[in-house]
Amino acid sequence: MHLRASFVVALFGLGLATALGQSRASVESPQQLVADVMYNELHDRQVDSFWEYRSVRVCGPQDIVREQVETSQGPIFRVLEDHNHPLDAQQRQKEDQRLQDLTTRPGAMTNALQDHLKDEERMERVIKMLPDAFLYEYDGPAEGDEVRLSYRPNPSYTPQGYEARVVHALSGTLVVNQRLKRMVSMKGQMLERVDFGYGLIGYIDKGGTFEVRREQVSETRWKTSLVDVHIQGRVFLLHTVGKDQREERTNFHPVPHDISLSAAKQLLDQAAGAPSMAALTSSKH
Repeated sequence: MHLRASFVVALFGLGLATALGQSRASVESPQQLVADVMYNELHDRQVDSFWEYRSVRVCGPQDIVREQVETSQGPIFRVLEDHNHPLDAQQRQKEDQRLQDLTTRPGAMTNALQDHLKDEERMERVIKMLPDAFLYEYDGPAEGDEVRLSYRPNPSYTPQGYEARVVHALSGTLVVNQRLKRMVSMKGQMLERVDFGYGLIGYIDKGGTFEVRREQVSETRWKTSLVDVHIQGRVFLLHTVGKDQREERTNFHPVPHDISLSAAKQLLDQAAGAPSMAALTSSKH
């Protein structure tokens, strides 16, 4: 009996050890998980998809609520509130004229489209950096599909250019949906001051912070729901570099892929007749 019991215990122990070993072996390395997530983020950005949403934007003295529609000619928006107050008649007339000009004058959307494309290119460069620029570690157990990772600069990575050097100086946390392999949020802080040309060309101050959140808006699409950036510095010829802004986006819904500027303006005009957004603006405080 003792021999049989020992054999059963040993067999059970061997099975448990094997199962645990397989479980540990099946856990994806954090570096590979991030590489998979960023691959999906890049692939998602290569597929055209246009959306309408409401945003609360605070940037310097600006504090506005606006409705925005994405189009193939660039994003177009209407300001609905300014510092928690609906636009008065004169402000509404000014917005009407601005939108009329954007949708009827040839080339009026050129700058908006160019700025949008530059932002997209900048974000694509950053996403491509993330798998190699940092060292990642799992930070606690998963909560459902979501898992949190901590990250710090990878000393073996050599950033190319000013922008990459600033990104590489960050440290923080990354939350991903490990089932869908998509980014949920990312927070970071500047670990040290970044000097350009030994400080002669310029610098970015230590202690700056940023936060980005992503939201699943359909079965296959994710959109950025929060951008919160606070960095300061100085660059020669550009004077003071200030990036102190927060934009929170809600109420995402798709619009036709071939939506025209005039059709987008109609949606914005309809949104201008919507109820006050005081409840939404209070969320930024």
